[in-house]
Amino acid sequence: MKIRKNRKPKILIVSDYFYPHWTGIAKAFLYTVIYLHKKYDFTVLTVRHEDALKKNETIYSTKIKRYNYFFSFSRSKYSLSLLGGFIQEARRHDLIIINSPCVNILPISFLSKLFSKKFLVYHQGDLILPKGLLNHVIEKLFDISTLISFYLADIISTNTADYAHNSRVMRHFLHKCFPVLLPILKRNKKRTKIFELERIKKSKYTIIGFGGRFVEEKGYDILFDAIRIVIKKMPKLHFVFAGETNMKYEDFYSKNLQRIKKVKQNITFLGLLEEDVLPTFYSYLDFLVVPSRSDCFSLMQAEAMIYGVPSIVSDIPGARFLVKRTGFGTTFKKENAKDLAGKIIHAIHNKKKMIRCKPYVEKILDNKKNSKKIMYIINSSL
Repeated sequence: MKIRKNRKPKILIVSDYFYPHWTGIAKAFLYTVIYLHKKYDFTVLTVRHEDALKKNETIYSTKIKRYNYFFSFSRSKYSLSLLGGFIQEARRHDLIIINSPCVNILPISFLSKLFSKKFLVYHQGDLILPKGLLNHVIEKLFDISTLISFYLADIISTNTADYAHNSRVMRHFLHKCFPVLLPILKRNKKRTKIFELERIKKSKYTIIGFGGRFVEEKGYDILFDAIRIVIKKMPKLHFVFAGETNMKYEDFYSKNLQRIKKVKQNITFLGLLEEDVLPTFYSYLDFLVVPSRSDCFSLMQAEAMIYGVPSIVSDIPGARFLVKRTGFGTTFKKENAKDLAGKIIHAIHNKKKMIRCKPYVEKILDNKKNSKKIMYIINSSL
């Protein structure tokens, strides 16, 4: 489709979840359209994951079209009507962007080719599920669908080359992979206080945050084991969780209740925080810990580091990128609670040295620079 000089290119985004869904895969694309909506005419097709959500909404000049889902399976909500919406919308758009993982990635890819539309896949992580035969089959179906989609795609992308080289699916298509970091929205800190954290701070505790989806992939069981070790040496530590513990598709919280009880005096669960409260949450933290078994890129980690919080992160592809590149934190051996405990102590003793590395974080997470890279990838696909 030839684009007239006087109009913005029309970009159609397909994403399983989008605003106001709180997970990183959804928020990352929201931040992207916020930064680029003046350059492109965005439309987002997504699932209506809550009945209260409007079917059609416009934010930051971006049209959001939500479709009812037919059924839920594991963490996905499948919408057949979204495919019908895609057929209607695809013809009038210049470029298709698929936010992966995406349950409809294969039919969207085939339809894009059928309509002679160029499409880009931005991959935010391989599908990692708990052990079990059914989950193993689901992962294999995901891999096959995604591999075919990558083969058909004009360009694929992800946050870092570190993750791309180690991904089950991306490593086969590095010749068409152009990694780029998406923008990070930095909000102004509200003057309100989080009273639970205010009390802990006044007691002169070192506060270490963690958060996100409470699932096995995130490695919180490893952290709880590390807490038992570290508080024997440094009892004035308190760990604070921000996020959802009740994940309907994976009851990992209940499986860890015994671990939690053993360290309950040193843990506070705040629940899911509103977006405008997160900057206040970060302001209380001395460190953020990311104990994940697998993590393409932790948006919470990036946000916390932008607000001046060093990170203690598992030495795994993707998640380790910011710390390795900047020195603003430290890494520990994957799934090793003893090493994590040791690295927490190391980080506390070396915080002043780490803080001096914050300018490197700001340089890597420069929204203006990263937005230009995204625009280059999009424009080269048009």
